[in-house]
Amino acid sequence: MKNKLQLTLIAASLATCFNTNAVVYKIENMDELLNVHGTLESSRSGYGVAANDNGLLVGGAAGSFALQLSDAEQDSIDANPTYVLLTQGEDTDYYAPKTLPTSSNLIFTYDTDLMPTLLSLLEESVDSDTLAGAITTQSYAYDVNVQDIIVGSTSSVANAIDDPDQSDTNDTRDQPYYAFDYKQRGFVVDNGETYTFIPEFSEFGGQSGFTAINDNNMVVGYESVAVVPDYLTAIESNCVNLLEGTIPLEVCTQGFTYADVTNAATEYDLRAVQWEYVNGHLINRTELGILADRLSSDTTNAYNSIALDINNNDIAVGRSIAFRDDDEALENLFNVATAFINGRTIDLMDHSETSWLASVATAINDSDVIVGYTTILSDGVARNKMFIYDLDLPTPEMFFPNDFDDSQTDYASEANDINSDGDVVGAIEIDTVTASSGGGSRTHGFIYSYGDDDFFDINNLLTCNSMGYIEGSDWEKQQYTGFGTNGQNVSYEVDISIAEANKITDDGTIMATALVTLPLVATQWLDENGDVTVSTAEGAIEALMTDSNGDLVFVTDSDGSVETEQVARAVILKPSQETVCGEVTDSVEDYEYERSGAGLGLFSILLMVAGLFNRQRATSTL
Repeated sequence: MKNKLQLTLIAASLATCFNTNAVVYKIENMDELLNVHGTLESSRSGYGVAANDNGLLVGGAAGSFALQLSDAEQDSIDANPTYVLLTQGEDTDYYAPKTLPTSSNLIFTYDTDLMPTLLSLLEESVDSDTLAGAITTQSYAYDVNVQDIIVGSTSSVANAIDDPDQSDTNDTRDQPYYAFDYKQRGFVVDNGETYTFIPEFSEFGGQSGFTAINDNNMVVGYESVAVVPDYLTAIESNCVNLLEGTIPLEVCTQGFTYADVTNAATEYDLRAVQWEYVNGHLINRTELGILADRLSSDTTNAYNSIALDINNNDIAVGRSIAFRDDDEALENLFNVATAFINGRTIDLMDHSETSWLASVATAINDSDVIVGYTTILSDGVARNKMFIYDLDLPTPEMFFPNDFDDSQTDYASEANDINSDGDVVGAIEIDTVTASSGGGSRTHGFIYSYGDDDFFDINNLLTCNSMGYIEGSDWEKQQYTGFGTNGQNVSYEVDISIAEANKITDDGTIMATALVTLPLVATQWLDENGDVTVSTAEGAIEALMTDSNGDLVFVTDSDGSVETEQVARAVILKPSQETVCGEVTDSVEDYEYERSGAGLGLFSILLMVAGLFNRQRATSTL
């Protein structure tokens, strides 16, 4: 039965389900045909990053556009940019150094028409003919303040390096190597100008990132302070001795695989750091501390602290390595949520809770309320659970709000941000099957009110257009038509699901990531003359298939139905005066509202972050 909407009936139904404080949200970056403008044209996926109360909206574009993806690639998901930050210094990226590296992550801002516009950071150094329009930097934005200053991290542009082995036996001696001056460095974009800053310890390029900036222009993040000992040993034995004169040092230390030779990228010890930004300069550098110093016997692990957010009271939060119960033994190392206050490094974790395996503080508001998540072992399964930590309470401790029930559920959840009103946004599992087994699961974006203790699936707070419906005699799903590989006209329905809420401003604007259903586009292999050939032909390239009118041809199955996929798109959610939407069939008796969102359909957010950050999980493990 076709889904229709009967708003006059829905209003009465929802009145008993929603607290009057619930806000209705509308997707703003959607046109009249319900197309979501949520990534750059050259990128496969997009995700919401940051916003300020001035209306500056920032997103990320992930993954080069792929004509055909394997099942494994389609299942590669990770909606949360926090994962990028928390895997710094855990790089096992091996790239092919004689292949020009092209970006798999870019930054965009929205123009006045709410269309994504590339935020270009650095000027390319490789010649334009070789680049052929490609961008080589890997860039991530994390925050923007009221002065419209954007902070994040970026690689340098790729540089061409002559092959040091010019012997006659080297068949590729005329092909250059490509390497980066640095794989990751903190940047500031101020009034259109990009500034990058060299970390205090920059051997082999060093590593740094700026994760947040407050309205006082105080910047926090992390930077390298040393190379992990085992990696330093590997550089000496592999890069300096074994491969000298064969592989450039810049290539070797950044991690590569070539001609059956492999070396891991340099891993650093990182420290949480705070700076003051003033007119293109960083001053008053302050290390924020760490909760554990390296054991003399430990040459393998990275000892890191990372700041992820800072409020306007200049209190920073993040994560630090620590010893459980201060017992300095290797087996007691773990990562804990941390606050950095007036020179003190404060552990927020209760070490007596032995089922709590790790934690991280992701955000703090100006009322000094911290949010994050704790990894908790329950019935043999480790799950992340959102926490609140209110510094203004007489005896602050981690508080775990109820989500879809009046008690704790088995749904994993992560809090990503909190605004001055105490509204918390993040992502929560909705798939009871994979949630119970502890596997990767589908998520929905949520909003939680700390003051009212109200928890909502954002998908249940959307307007009808935002859910893919158009208004006619009844509200019905928008239908797109096209030409299929079966030679027949085909159609598919618009479907939109908010998978993660990443940032929320004080005016209630949410930068989120949605899954949008799109048809699979048919492709064919062409030779250098543009004629159809086979994929194994020399010089064959894969191209989109179009019909005689130049329109794309969609892949159809044996029944003639369009094959579709869900791709990630950044979405801008704004509070709306429109009526909240609810789905009904032909009669009100058939209407059923589910606050929990369980059974709302499977998804995996297609945010594939490659290059330096490929230590991210292949599936979401919220």
